[in-house]
Amino acid sequence: MLIFLYGSLRDPTLLGQIAGDPRIGRTLRPARLEGWTRVHIGNWGARYASVSRSRGAAVSGFVAHLTAAAQPRLIAYEGSAYTLKRVRVVVDGKPRIAGVWVARAVTKRLWTDLADPLRARVERSTTRHA
Repeated sequence: MLIFLYGSLRDPTLLGQIAGDPRIGRTLRPARLEGWTRVHIGNWGARYASVSRSRGAAVSGFVAHLTAAAQPRLIAYEGSAYTLKRVRVVVDGKPRIAGVWVARAVTKRLWTDLADPLRARVERSTTRHA
């Protein structure tokens, strides 16, 4: 299964740990989820992100190939706050079908730029969500 990752699971080491297979982190490839944007979930102070449909927007992330054994581990990691949806992503300039976790409760508040080193460090160390 191909999965689009836009949060903490973009870290290949963390992805391998959660998936129970460090080789999965080595399958990461850059990808874009077009027609979606990253937003905060739940209340305005939430530390977690999701994606929401947004015409003309795009979310940069990665795709990874999940093994059958890794799928239930990542589903458990994401928990009941997220549902797995099938979407079209662009990988190497070509459309592909992938899964993406989408939160049940999202806000319209756009997610802040993860290029901020402090934000990225906090996200890697404190979040449980992709």
